[in-house]
Amino acid sequence: MTFLNVILLGGIAAVSIPLIVHFFNRSQPRVVRWGAMHLLEAAFQANSRRLNLEQLLLLLLRCLIPLALALCMARPVLTSMSQLMGSAKSSLVIVLDDSYSMAATTAGRTAFDEAKELASALVDEAGRGSDVAILLPGGTVRSLLEQPTFDNVRVNRELAQLRPMFGRANIVPAAEAGLKLLTEMTQPVRDLVIVSDFQSLNFANVPGSDWERFRKSVNDMPVQARVTMMPVGAPVNDNVSVASLDYSTLVHGVGQKFNLRANVQNHGDKEWPALRVYFRVDGEERSVTQIQLGPREQRQVLFSHTFEGAGSHLLEVFADADALKIDNSHRASLTVWDKLPVLLVNGEPSSLPLRGETDFLELALQPFRDSANGMANLMTTKVIALHELDANLLENYRVVVLGNVAQLADAQAKAVQQFVSRGGGLMVFPGNRANTEWYNRVMATTEGLLPLRMVQLEGETAGNSSGVKVTAQHFLHPALEFFNDPRNGKLSETEARIWYKTSFVPQARGGEAQLLAQFDGGSPFLAEKRFGMGRVIQCTIPCDADWSNLPMRPYFVPLMQRLVTYLASQVYPPQNLEPGQTIARFYSKSVAGRRLELMAPGGQRHEVIVEEKSGQGVLEFTATHDPGVYTLTQPDGTKVHFVVQNSGAESDLGLLAEEDAKKIAEKMDAKFVQSIEEFRELDRDRRFGREIWKPLLWVVLIALFGELFYQQWISRRKAAALPK
Repeated sequence: MTFLNVILLGGIAAVSIPLIVHFFNRSQPRVVRWGAMHLLEAAFQANSRRLNLEQLLLLLLRCLIPLALALCMARPVLTSMSQLMGSAKSSLVIVLDDSYSMAATTAGRTAFDEAKELASALVDEAGRGSDVAILLPGGTVRSLLEQPTFDNVRVNRELAQLRPMFGRANIVPAAEAGLKLLTEMTQPVRDLVIVSDFQSLNFANVPGSDWERFRKSVNDMPVQARVTMMPVGAPVNDNVSVASLDYSTLVHGVGQKFNLRANVQNHGDKEWPALRVYFRVDGEERSVTQIQLGPREQRQVLFSHTFEGAGSHLLEVFADADALKIDNSHRASLTVWDKLPVLLVNGEPSSLPLRGETDFLELALQPFRDSANGMANLMTTKVIALHELDANLLENYRVVVLGNVAQLADAQAKAVQQFVSRGGGLMVFPGNRANTEWYNRVMATTEGLLPLRMVQLEGETAGNSSGVKVTAQHFLHPALEFFNDPRNGKLSETEARIWYKTSFVPQARGGEAQLLAQFDGGSPFLAEKRFGMGRVIQCTIPCDADWSNLPMRPYFVPLMQRLVTYLASQVYPPQNLEPGQTIARFYSKSVAGRRLELMAPGGQRHEVIVEEKSGQGVLEFTATHDPGVYTLTQPDGTKVHFVVQNSGAESDLGLLAEEDAKKIAEKMDAKFVQSIEEFRELDRDRRFGREIWKPLLWVVLIALFGELFYQQWISRRKAAALPK
């Protein structure tokens, strides 16, 4: 046992006071001479032992009072002195929530400001010689420093520079990473402290199996960690966010009218009767509107714009609302095309008009090619024969269409596969020349491009004179939802005389195949498969008029244009990212070795080298934890915008109720404290043992009252024994 206030142990000397008084009274008795004293000898001998015992008990009670009081004031604890004086070092990992909800302001102060101060105090509490690490769970889990450090001054300096500008908090993965880090640290006392605003959405929907897994990890540690949860911040009931942006077209062209729908969400109970919403393009304000937004209401705001130049453009919608500014704006990088290049591989050429396999498709993709009214086509097409297809040619196109191609050579098949995996679009139409055995063996495999295996021909070729129609349905696919409005055409009017009966390829890798539309009876008409970063759409009838009436229907033009633009809309590498995702850009091999300039949101300029990988130039930049706009200057001098945008998941700032947070702490085998003072007391209980001054105080009080009542009882006995 040791004491927190050792100097007050000197109060034990007060025990001598009742002893001195007792012995002083015994050493100076008052002598009264009385002739009949010998008659009391028998009574004295009978009561002397009882009187001595009563006096001894009274003396002990009087000695116990100063003794217990001195011990109480000295604050005894059950531990060794070396631990108490601070030589017991600790390993400390702090999971510091830096998600953007921590930027919510109350009374001019953010929850993150409070969290940083608390983390700094925890670092100081760990003591000199303790190793410290801080994990940040916002977006992707990462460490404040490259490794644990004994330099508390450096930790506090880095903490002061932190900002809550990241994605959604991944608390459980960060806590598990903290446990793993503690197993690699060296001190005998190991603490994991989670500092967060405990936003409800980050905890309420976590599966119970995750808490159980975490608890088991704690119990399985060779040196078990002590887990503590500490809340910061205050509830914020009002918050408005621009949740998302929706576009009217899949691919955007120069001179075309562009419609943008911004989804504005009120997450609180406050009404906004005149909320101003701004629309900016490339940093310039283009439009502003005013809306009324009720409590918990979501509204769409429509803006229109026409782009005059091709290339990368920056869009922003901003709502002039509450104090959480991070989610009041939503940015997006948009690629505007002057021309969208499409390569058509014609498997059955013909010199006769509309007899070639891709003739109808070429007209559908360029309906204004021979127009005299000045209207321009967004897409440009090039029709080639099969033998002209090679890897170098594919680099110049966004979408490739195979029309009734018998089969590809091995080099061609490999080139097409690489083209799609890097973000290109592929559309495949069968026909009478298609080698189904080759397609099923090479293209329609688990790791192949196609979603469907061609089983057999159906319809007239199979002796069945009746055709089949496309099933009328409500389409959910972005390429086909246009046809949910009957004014845009009815796909159910498509009738096939001959078609391929197909079956889906079992998918063991990559995305699952998706059915876009089907014939009556359930046979697929259109199906899609994601492959790498690209997409493939497979049709079960040709794109000419030999097997169906599809090319003769008025909706053939918008159908083909929407399918092709959907395939081209996949911009890869992506230019709209979440915090922590890698910025990437592909170039030709000749650009490898060039140094390009990338400007970060804060104005910092970074020099990035284009490296050669897999026969092409690849630029990569990984330091994207700060949301905002990253601008890359390309070798030709043009600029490309990359937008790192927070997920809107944390815009609902509702916090866990205290009782719910404590229940989660129990599931994690953790303690829940609400201040640094409570943590200090908990730490003393854990590290030093529980202080016992409170029980000693009760001993003092009981001894005081006991001495008083015991003395009165003795006095009453003496008074009763006197002769009346």
